[in-house]
Amino acid sequence: MSNNQSIWHRDAKGARKRTVRIETIGKTFLFFENQWRSEAYYFGDLVYRGMSAGSHIFGLEDGIKERPHWELGFHGDPPTELMAALPKMKQPMLSGIGMLIIAFLCLGIVYFGSPHV
Repeated sequence: MSNNQSIWHRDAKGARKRTVRIETIGKTFLFFENQWRSEAYYFGDLVYRGMSAGSHIFGLEDGIKERPHWELGFHGDPPTELMAALPKMKQPMLSGIGMLIIAFLCLGIVYFGSPHV
């Protein structure tokens, strides 16, 4: 696949982003970097995590507990040949700011709802 400079991968073992090339085989894909090759992953196991630092980030479904920090990122838009296989890129319902607002509302309810001595 062309444009491998814009594709990166971070596995659950390290914090280093690897610039990788993706090869697809049916409903699965593999990462290649120099003489390293990853295991096969299913496109159906990917979920869209949002955008960070100009990259669209995908992760593995939360049910895969042994790889919680696994990430696949695309600087800019993902390649057109992968768009049909990747999950829809929609923003999560609650962003970090939304969660912060909900937390403050809950604190306010507890504070004002409790009897003050």
